[in-house]
Amino acid sequence: MSWAYKKRTFLSIFSLLCLSIIQSCSVLDNEFSFSEPRYDIKTAEFSLEFKKLNKQLPVRVSYPVGQTRFPVIVFSHGNGSKGDMYKGFTDYWASHGYVVIQPTHVDSTSLGFVTKRDNMREMYQQMLFVTDSRRQDMSFIVDSLETIERLVPDLENKLDTTKLVAAGHSMGAATAMIVAGMTLVNPMDGYEETSNETRFKGVKVPTLISTGTKDFSDVGSGRINAPFKYEVPESMTRSFAPHHYVLIEGADHYLGGLICRTDVPGPPQYEELEIAASASTTFLNAYVKNDINAWRSIRFGDLSEATDGKASIALK
Repeated sequence: MSWAYKKRTFLSIFSLLCLSIIQSCSVLDNEFSFSEPRYDIKTAEFSLEFKKLNKQLPVRVSYPVGQTRFPVIVFSHGNGSKGDMYKGFTDYWASHGYVVIQPTHVDSTSLGFVTKRDNMREMYQQMLFVTDSRRQDMSFIVDSLETIERLVPDLENKLDTTKLVAAGHSMGAATAMIVAGMTLVNPMDGYEETSNETRFKGVKVPTLISTGTKDFSDVGSGRINAPFKYEVPESMTRSFAPHHYVLIEGADHYLGGLICRTDVPGPPQYEELEIAASASTTFLNAYVKNDINAWRSIRFGDLSEATDGKASIALK
C-alpha cells in the first residue's frame, strides 16, 4: 500500500473522528497534512520579445481555472532542459491555485545550445553568460505580467502580483535563489553572483530546498559524479526567516527521468515526485496563502511518519 493511499485513508478517518470532538483538533501538532487539488488547469505557450537580449523567450504557463486572483510562481528549469519538462511540479501547483510561468532559458538544448564541455575555461565563461541571462529572464517575466495577461485572456485580472514566488531545479534553483536576494559564491575562484531584483521579497521570506539521497551532480568535461552530495548542513544556525529542507530517500537529480531530462537511467521515481510536489505545495500554502493547517504541518509536522519513512523535513 502506497504512502499516498494510506495518507488519504488516514485523513478521511481522522476527519470523521473530528466530528465528535472540537473543530480546533482537525490537525494534530505532529501530523504532516497534504492538500488535494482544487482546480482544473489550463496551459498556454507563447514567446515574449525580449529586446534587451535580442531574443524571443519561449514561455509556458500553467494556471488554475477560477474567478479569483492567484499567486504567481516563476519557475527556472535546470541546465539544458526546458520549461515544459517539470509538469509534475508546475501543473500540480496550478491545480492547487497557483499561476506557474515557465520560461525556457538560452541554455536549453531545445534552442540549439551546446555546452563547451571539452574546455573547462571556455565552459566556465559560457556558464557566466548563461547565469546572467537566466537572471534577466526571471526579471523580464515579472516585467511582462501585464503582457502575459493580454496573451492569455483567461488570466486577465487573475495574477496576484503581491505574491511572487521564485522556484527552480538544479541550475534553476540557483537562479531562483539569486533573484530572491542570495549571493552565490563559486568555490572555484570565489566569484560572487548577485542580482538587484527585489520583487521576490529577498531572502527574508521563507525558503524550501528539496533534495534526495541519490542527488549527485555531473561536473567537468568528463561528466563524472561529484565527490559530494547535498545534505542539510548540521552546523547551520536558524535564521530569522524559516528555511525548510526536505530529504527524500532514494531520490536522484532527475527523479528517474520525470523532470529535467528523459535520457537518464530509470526507473521513473513517481513516489518521490509525489512526495516532493506535495511537500512543496504544503510549503507554498503555508507561507503564500497563510493556510494555518499547512503552516502547522510545515513547521511541526512529521513528514517521515506521513511518508512511511521515505522522506524527512528539517527547519533551519
